[in-house]
Amino acid sequence: MKKIKLFVLAKGFTMLTTKEAAELLDITPRRVQELIKNGALEARKASGVWLIDKDSVNARLRSVTKTGGRPRRGHGKSEITFTLMNRTHEVAQLVYSTSRKDFTHIGADIDYIHAPIGVLGPNSPVSLDSFRIWWRGRGIPLARIGLASLLAEAAVDVPDELVQRNLGLSLSDQYWIRPQDSGLAWKDINFFNNAFDDVSLTIAPFAPEGKAAAAKPDNTSDGNLQKYWTCEDDRRILHKAGAHLNQEPYNELVATALHRRILNACDYVPYSLEGTGTSALSICNVFLTDEEEYVPAFYVNQHANANERLTDYERYVANCEELGATVIKDALDRMIVCDDIIANYDRHWRNFGLVRNVNSLVCRPAPIFDSGSSLWCNISLEELRAGEHSFTSAQFHSSPAKQMLLVEDMGWFDGDKLEGFVDEAIEILSKNDALTARLPYLKEALTWRLRRMIDIAEWS
Repeated sequence: MKKIKLFVLAKGFTMLTTKEAAELLDITPRRVQELIKNGALEARKASGVWLIDKDSVNARLRSVTKTGGRPRRGHGKSEITFTLMNRTHEVAQLVYSTSRKDFTHIGADIDYIHAPIGVLGPNSPVSLDSFRIWWRGRGIPLARIGLASLLAEAAVDVPDELVQRNLGLSLSDQYWIRPQDSGLAWKDINFFNNAFDDVSLTIAPFAPEGKAAAAKPDNTSDGNLQKYWTCEDDRRILHKAGAHLNQEPYNELVATALHRRILNACDYVPYSLEGTGTSALSICNVFLTDEEEYVPAFYVNQHANANERLTDYERYVANCEELGATVIKDALDRMIVCDDIIANYDRHWRNFGLVRNVNSLVCRPAPIFDSGSSLWCNISLEELRAGEHSFTSAQFHSSPAKQMLLVEDMGWFDGDKLEGFVDEAIEILSKNDALTARLPYLKEALTWRLRRMIDIAEWS
């Protein structure tokens, strides 16, 4: 089997994230961490993130499955031929096995210009494994809250089946799989231009007995928190719940208040609130047009520049600039500073990245989005009372202080614009009665972080 070129820490080691290893092994990320601890998987940490040796994952797969070996390349009765599409561009030919519920072949003739960045590259061998991991990553993660009831409602066993029902269609990019001789056209089925109820996919076996399979962007939505999309006229709206006393939706409003004060409108996605108390949801509009795709930073860093001497930050900047996003450092400075103020502990490598126009191929930094996992919502009231003002960051350094050293320019930061911000933040959080006991300590911690940031800006 061809090796997948994902993340290289040293010569000879091809690495997977915890999530990707879990998807290949069909287990939870927590189980992957258990296998790492007991020595069943070889792994190491980089910037606070576990990276697992792909060879050890393959060995684990061989030891726990009864069938293996190279997938048969053919077009048997249980196989369907697809074309991987990027909007209207044909990218690659695929064969899918309905019995194995997986892709068994990818053609060598690839349109690399319109292929997923960091997945199918012109300078590396065509990898079915790489495609499979990327495709599965388009689905609902196994850690999604309420996943069991969602799957039961759809009468499927695993999230992968929901992705197939959708033919991969989502509101995060323009990729989809077109069944051979189906006659399906992008203009008729994409979620950007069509009401969700109007998208009808009748391709067997995803629509048994000729019935239309349910197609909606919920089936291809990433993230662990419960969420769903609605379509209102020209708007495509994401509704997202919380987990920790339902603080996350309110945190999104606090982040929006911060961003609105010191950033340009194009630098962030604004959120609002739907509902009240512990039942409230954060809502926002899709930040892409029907010609754009979101490319997570994880895949940007697999595009090129595997130089071992580069740090994660240096590699990411180099790859972004190679892809044409020349103002990337300015965008990263703003993201790091804003996340530092609100103690965002979940700005992982799929929560920031680039936006690429799939026709012009022009890239730009993605706006800041998904800031709900912040403001110490993941720690106990006792820890807050003890004066916990720090947090663990999730992108270039686990230490926020070390991450702040990457910020080269603070000239854009105007501390005067943040006068009254802490009071505004506490007023937003106070709308959730479940947070009442936490508010004094959140105010103290947020005040400390803001004053620290203003001091840093004055010293720089």
